[in-house]
Amino acid sequence: MVTIRPLRIHEIEAALRMKNQGWRQAYRGKLSEEILAGLDDSIEAQAEAWRMGFDATGVVPFVAVDDDGAIVGIAGGGATRGDNPPTDVELFMIYVLEEHYGTGLGQALADAVIGNAAACVWVLDGNERAIAFYRKLGFEPDGAKEQLSERWNGLNDIRMVRPAMSAPAH
Repeated sequence: MVTIRPLRIHEIEAALRMKNQGWRQAYRGKLSEEILAGLDDSIEAQAEAWRMGFDATGVVPFVAVDDDGAIVGIAGGGATRGDNPPTDVELFMIYVLEEHYGTGLGQALADAVIGNAAACVWVLDGNERAIAFYRKLGFEPDGAKEQLSERWNGLNDIRMVRPAMSAPAH
């Protein structure tokens, strides 16, 4: 069984390592092996930035934790970043380890982070698995694109947007 709850400050490094593993799985073949292999090299600096973020915004990511206490998924969201956002809420990240693909864990994490709100998310153009996942959550591309840094091999992010969702029937 997996429990979804807010990330605890003492779990930040473990959460970042899980997120980085999620990146290695999600972006295999899209990013260089060198970049993927080096993701954990700056874990302490990343953790410090996250710790500061806990204090600055009060927005805490949610994690999925298995029965052994291992973090197997993470999601974060909050107020939309950027100019002229299409919604007030943005899903910043969602990563689930491969062994949990297709289990509903991603949906549960998204629900915990953004609920039924109208929201947007940026996704790697050509990442068909992620695009299909977001479509299941009600998101559709709105035509906005963003050029990513050189480390992303000239790839773009596309923005996907969804309207507010009606509450699920119980």
